[in-house]
Amino acid sequence: MQEQAISTQSTESAPAPVSKAGGVIQQLMDFKNGLTMRGGDWGSLTQIFFDNLSTLLGALFAIQDMRNFGAPMDSINDIIWARIVPGVGLTMVLGNAYYSWQAIRLTKAWGRPYTAQPYGLNTPAAFAFVFNIMYPVYFANVGEKGPAEAFDMAYKVALAANFITGLISTVLAFFGPFILKVVPPAALLVPIAGIGVAFLGLEQVTNSLAAPIVGYNCILWVFLGWYAGVRLGFGSFRMPEALQVILVGVALGWATGINEGQAVQDAADLVKWYGPHWSANDLFADFGMVKDYMGIVIPIGISATATSLMCLVSAKQAGDPYPVRESMIVDGIGTMLASFFGSPFGTTLYIGHPAHKKSGAQTGYSLTNGIIYLLLSWFGILALMQSIVNQATIGPIVLFVGLAVNEEALNFIPSRHYAAYVVGLFPSIYDWVVNVANRSPIQDEFGGNINVTGLDSWFGVLAWKRGALLVSFVWVAMLVKVIDRHWSMAAVWSLIGAGFALFGIIHVPEAGFNTFSEPTWEQCSTVTSCTGEEELEVCTSSVECWDHGEQWMFTVGYAMLAATFAILYFAQKYGNDPTLKPPIVDEETNQAFADWFADAAVDTTNQLEKQESELAMGVFPQDSKSTCSEDTPEMEEVDIEGELSV
Repeated sequence: MQEQAISTQSTESAPAPVSKAGGVIQQLMDFKNGLTMRGGDWGSLTQIFFDNLSTLLGALFAIQDMRNFGAPMDSINDIIWARIVPGVGLTMVLGNAYYSWQAIRLTKAWGRPYTAQPYGLNTPAAFAFVFNIMYPVYFANVGEKGPAEAFDMAYKVALAANFITGLISTVLAFFGPFILKVVPPAALLVPIAGIGVAFLGLEQVTNSLAAPIVGYNCILWVFLGWYAGVRLGFGSFRMPEALQVILVGVALGWATGINEGQAVQDAADLVKWYGPHWSANDLFADFGMVKDYMGIVIPIGISATATSLMCLVSAKQAGDPYPVRESMIVDGIGTMLASFFGSPFGTTLYIGHPAHKKSGAQTGYSLTNGIIYLLLSWFGILALMQSIVNQATIGPIVLFVGLAVNEEALNFIPSRHYAAYVVGLFPSIYDWVVNVANRSPIQDEFGGNINVTGLDSWFGVLAWKRGALLVSFVWVAMLVKVIDRHWSMAAVWSLIGAGFALFGIIHVPEAGFNTFSEPTWEQCSTVTSCTGEEELEVCTSSVECWDHGEQWMFTVGYAMLAATFAILYFAQKYGNDPTLKPPIVDEETNQAFADWFADAAVDTTNQLEKQESELAMGVFPQDSKSTCSEDTPEMEEVDIEGELSV
């Protein structure tokens, strides 16, 4: 396709052959000359910087809270500031540099300006790995190994999980459009929406609710900025939504004593040179333990792939078609690279390319964002920044991300699938409930053995908590096919669930067959019953066990669902029952990947040039809350034969 674009230029004199070294030098010169920092770039820079900052600080606050359960602060500081944060900085600069170069390359190839794809931390994945992997691994091992070793193990398992997520995303990059053809959009989006409700919403907002003067005002400013369009500033300058929330929260935090000067002094001691940390030994130290958390890792990898695809389609709709497979592979490699350099936080294409393009941003904002994070992380300055803000301020910003991913899910799926959407939220909510119980003041009494309450319903909570994201993925896919009366595909999804249950990836504490025919949990409790009048009352105690949740039972349960769907399929196809309606045929949808680069040479920025003269430094459009799915057609059907690379 490059040749097609260049062929419109003069071909009277062919250029002389260039050496490989000369080609590299030419690429570097093109990169240098193609970087822009206009008014739109500055506005996009501030927006994406604070979007990433809220995610990073929120995840770090969550890790630091493990000190409340015995994890030594020295170990926490060493892992966060010497390993995790420098790894984030390296990944950010490399990824953002690549996407700036990609935009410059396509700008030159097609002869008109491209806006670099926004790139940053995968927010749902970051919080999923902290709360669904680090916390459970720590609680499971702290008694035997002690707090320091258990915390170190939790970090290493999260590191390995992040690597596998990146590997899954890289492999799926070759099958991305096909995945969107066979997997219902709801199944890809709802598991992440569950993380948005539970761990980005309920979990993050609790600190704000506990400090109402700071928290209530920060929640208000989230809605004022992102939903009501109220933005502080002067003249034509308007602050990014996240920045004004931070300013309000920091001011009130220091005024009310939530922030303390001692914390800033302690953080100042952490400001020093760290640099990159090669973490291959940490990555593979406890690699085998990841098998027990594949129910979290697999759907995160699949959802990251789907999110990247949706963002790419959104960019194309805004006028910037990017190489699909190339971009998705870069996302996966970036996540794997982060693991090798100490970060358990994956990276992905970020929301809002249409908004960045509308603001007039082009290529410089992306690289500049990466360079800033590299400097802040390698010199420990982020530690000082974190000490100045507080959790009650950061929580509402992360809440907005949780709301945004749920809006994205609801925008993409048809209304008839909303019932499946609601059910798909349950596993993550159950996971959060158990997570909170393990961290509660009554932890010593309850721990993970929540069934001491004597409520059989807890066994269901525990069953859907295990592998929560994969449980959500399977059930939403199955229920969507039930709603649409596609009985054969409903049977396929129930058999997939049976396979996951058979190998212990979902519903049971550990993968494998060690407890295949034994009770899944410690399900026995002492029950006291009394009979007779008050003075002659006789009480007896007995031990009652819940024995309906063995591993094989989950497998059989799914298999029985498949059998039911098979009967319905044959009855629908060959029977005469008028109550068995035909399947719902998906409406005709836009062939998202057909003729991908057909309009790549069309300059869609003329209208932006008029706007740009009105954009002062830092100005960003009010619709910056747009998710990558905004203005994008439903994608139940895509054409995988379209052009996928340049």
